[in-house]
Amino acid sequence: MHNHYGNNKYSSFGSGSFAKHTAINIKFDLDLVEPFKHNAFGTLQEMFDDVYDFLAEEYKDTDVTVRKQKVSVGVSFPIEEGDEKPVELDVVPGRELNDGDYLKSNDLNLYFNEDHWGFKKGTNQKTNIQKQIDHIKGKSSEREIIRLLKIWKKHKDKKYKSFVIELAVIRALDGYSGDMDLWSRLKFVMEYLRDHIADNSFHLYDPGNSNNDVIAAMSDYDRQAFKSDMFIMLNNIDSNPDYYLPFYFEINEQFSEYKEKESGAPYPTSTKRFG
Repeated sequence: MHNHYGNNKYSSFGSGSFAKHTAINIKFDLDLVEPFKHNAFGTLQEMFDDVYDFLAEEYKDTDVTVRKQKVSVGVSFPIEEGDEKPVELDVVPGRELNDGDYLKSNDLNLYFNEDHWGFKKGTNQKTNIQKQIDHIKGKSSEREIIRLLKIWKKHKDKKYKSFVIELAVIRALDGYSGDMDLWSRLKFVMEYLRDHIADNSFHLYDPGNSNNDVIAAMSDYDRQAFKSDMFIMLNNIDSNPDYYLPFYFEINEQFSEYKEKESGAPYPTSTKRFG
């Protein structure tokens, strides 16, 4: 893409769970943001479609799958020997708001290719992915809880947005002064979600766009379901922690020795791979 688009775009950068150090080893993909200059395309849809067309042409004679997604172009590589799952990339094209503005603000407009998060196909949303990454920077205590809830979400096939979980955990632990062991923090967050997630007065604003309340796109039914999930989980764990803690937060023994890195590349330095 660098060679193809040349001076029409800025440098690519990683985003999502790897950039935020919240990836879990039972499910992940790699998010790659492609920031385009304002004059690179006439419309955001042209930008989105052109990126898709380029990648589809690039891999047309291979086993790689290229598909249009909500705000990204998905690229899925075939499983190779020794792999359990395919390597998947989500390429997120964004365009700066005004000529030369990106280098100062990091603001981008994303194009919605599908109805999603309360936005209609063909609309756009301002965001600042760097601010989203900075919002969680240095928050290792919060990241531990975020990963646990993402593990629960994946194992129990919950459809709640990971970004909602991320912002809610950070909100819950803001100013936390209780015991710092893992269970005390997890329990506190679960109680916080149980008590607040369904309240009409509860908001979670996107650090990349203060006008975007990410929980507003969550239906009343889903918010009540989330509240109920926390209520049931807390009661079950309280009644039988030895059974229910590993039931809800299952350990992947294959990667049990992986330790979080506070800085640098957020992947294991050994030959092990996330599964």
